[in-house]
Amino acid sequence: MISSRTSRYLSFNSVRTTHRGKPFLDLVNSKQWKEFISERLDSMEYNVATVPASMEFRPDIIANSAYGTVSLWWLVCLANSIIDPNKELVAGKIIKIPII
Repeated sequence: MISSRTSRYLSFNSVRTTHRGKPFLDLVNSKQWKEFISERLDSMEYNVATVPASMEFRPDIIANSAYGTVSLWWLVCLANSIIDPNKELVAGKIIKIPII
């Protein structure tokens, strides 16, 4: 039996770009993806927190504290428009923690 599957990535237009000289399809920076995420983030409820010194630069530890798993680190970054947590997730910064 042949299974016909459609990639979930085909739902969004991707941007063709290069990284370190190699081409790839960038889904995250496409206009359609940003609109999709923006609509969902706008409808979520949040807790507000201040990043303590012990969690500076560590979205994984923040996610573990908030959700009980480090695997949702990306949600912390996404909700706060953090691209590089090693520069932007500093102690004392006020962040939103999505309630899921």
